Parts: sequence; structure tokens; C-alpha cells
Amino acid sequence: MVIDILQISRDAREAKRHFNDVIDASVGMFIGENGFVGGLPVVFETLKSMPPELMIPYPSVDGGQPFKDNVFDWVFQQYGDLIKKNFSHFVCATPGGSGAVASVFHTLVPKKEKILVSDVRWQYDRFSEPAGVELEHYSLFEGEYFNLASFREKLINLCQVQQRIVIVMNDPCQNPSGYTLSLKEWDDLIAVLNEMTHNELVLLYDIAYIDYSCEPDQRVKSAKLINLKPHVHVMVTFSGSKTFGAYGLRLGALIGLSRDKDWLQKERTRVFELARGTWSCSPTPSIELLNKMMTPENKPQFLQGLAEARATIIKRGQLFLSQAREVGLPLIPYVNGFYVIVKCDNSHHAYETLAKKHIFAVPVDQGIRVALCSLRLKDIDGLPARMKQLLF
Repeated sequence: MVIDILQISRDAREAKRHFNDVIDASVGMFIGENGFVGGLPVVFETLKSMPPELMIPYPSVDGGQPFKDNVFDWVFQQYGDLIKKNFSHFVCATPGGSGAVASVFHTLVPKKEKILVSDVRWQYDRFSEPAGVELEHYSLFEGEYFNLASFREKLINLCQVQQRIVIVMNDPCQNPSGYTLSLKEWDDLIAVLNEMTHNELVLLYDIAYIDYSCEPDQRVKSAKLINLKPHVHVMVTFSGSKTFGAYGLRLGALIGLSRDKDWLQKERTRVFELARGTWSCSPTPSIELLNKMMTPENKPQFLQGLAEARATIIKRGQLFLSQAREVGLPLIPYVNGFYVIVKCDNSHHAYETLAKKHIFAVPVDQGIRVALCSLRLKDIDGLPARMKQLLF
């Protein structure tokens, strides 16, 4: 199902002009309890103080060496040296995490071949169609947990008809369900990838929401990547737009990891050429913003603001989940994150029913996606009961 989330958001904003009880749970932007979009004041103060010479000139297509070093260090943190010891790598700036995903779809998959995705997923269709490739899906859930058997079966089937398979894994805080793989599920997934030694596999590791996960160690899964066999390459898609709460600046990066230096260099060249021939370069202010946030002057404030935003997201998820359980509101399995899906049939009809009562959320194949990231705690309090009454 491909729907216009931005149009739903516009409808919600229009409704707010006329009614004071509007709940806008449509767009995936973090809004603080004080109404501050992005939730990180240090980001916007830094942007306002940037001199023109940092904001106006063209940047390097790949973002430049300081940007590449800073992105790598941020994404892998305490496991950076371990990753460098086990893999060759490259980094390229992209317009948001979306640009990173599009890069992989356009450069690593031959026309008309298939990419393996989950049935509950973000709108990867918007990237596959322009790239001329197709999506093959497995069932994400078996009961309340990751459906490893379905994943393995679909991967085996694809390996019989394609030599190279790109596998998309959106974790943690999967968009749109809010599911996060356990460490055992992650280990099991790696074990399945390692079985397919006659094929070349590419794990597209979409970590857009990693910095809002409730996991005690948000980076430990990246350390487990070293357990992959050499036939598995990794493309990490990073969304600085989410991490820094600077959505319109389109801050992102693609990080390639492989034990095959020649393979990686060829892919880096293809990604670089795609960037140069499509978006040309990422916005200079976004590149310099990330570099600024990593300086000793700004990093402590940034980390504090990010920790507060993360804690708020976790509280919102806990409140919605606990009240949903109390009233029996059916949900797709949720751990934490920006979104939760209320499971229902005929999601378009459900959307219209809610919109008439000034509740704006997004219809997806499995139900209604509620963007907890944009709702204050007082907006969430009582919302599961209202949705249960209206929809069931």
C-alpha cells in the first residue's frame, strides 16, 4: 500500500485551524513535550550560528573526510575499531537515509531482479519502482516474534534464481511496527545468511531509528556483523535526519562493509557516480551540522538532548502499550520506537472513521500506523481507549 503521508499531515494541519481536539499522529518527526520539533535545541542553535562559508559552498560528493570519519565513529561508536579490523569500508554522504537506500537499490540490483523485504515494512516500494527492481516479501512475524522460518524459506527460494540477493533489515524500532529484534533473533538471522555460501548476499542494514531504541547497548548488533562469512557484504543506511531531528536538511550516509576490497571499491565507485549524476551532493549545512555536533564544544549538549528525546519516546511507547493492553486494542508486535500499528481490517475505512473524529493516523496494509513520536504524553493518554471504541 502506497499512501501520501504528507497529504494526511496537511489534512491534519488544516483540521487544527478549525478544531482544538485534533490528534496528528501522521508524520514521523519527533516533537518534544514542549512542542519543539526535533527536540534538540543545540542543533538549531548551531545552525543559526554557522557562518556563510560553512553553509554555502559545494561540499565533496561523499561529504569529505571529516564527515566520513565522524559518521563512521558515530554509527559504530565503541565497536568502530572492531569493524575496521574485520572489514574494508567506505562512507558516502546521502540525502537522508532515503538516499542511502535508493543508492543500494540502484547500484546493487540488476533490473527486474528481486530484493527481500518483510511484509510489514516502510515504503521501500517508492525506491524499488524507479530502480526497476522488484520486492519479494517474507512474513515478519510468527505470533509475537520474528518469523525466521519464513525469512529462511524466501531467501532460499531467491537464491535458487538469483546469484546476488539484497536483504533489507530495518532494525531497531522497525518502521512502521516498532518491533526490535532480540539479540538471539539477530544471531539466528546471521546464521541463516551464513548458510547461503553459493550466493553473494548484501545485507542492507537500515538503522534509521537506532538512536531512539530502548536497547541497553544500541550498537552491539553491529559488533555481531563480524560473524558474517565473506560472501555476505553489508550496506548500513544511516539517517542523520532522525538522529539529529533535522528532517528537512536531508542528512544521511551509506556505509559499505566487506572483506573483499575490490568488490567494495567497485561499489563505492558506482555509488559515487550515482550521487554525482542524480543529487550531485548532499546539502552543505547538513554535512557541517554533523561535523559540528561531534566537536567537544557541542557533543555533550547534543548527547544530553538526544538522551532526553530517547527517554520521551520510550515513555510514550510504554504509555500507549500499557493502555492498549488494558482496553484490548490489538497491535502488531511492538517493542519501542516512533510508531505502533493498530491491527485492523480495511485500514482506509478505519482511517476515515478516525479522521471524522479528528484523529489523523496513517493507513497501512496491516492496520493504522500511529506516530507516537509526534504525540505528547497528554495526547496519548486515553487514545487507545478512543481508538478501540471507534474501530471495534
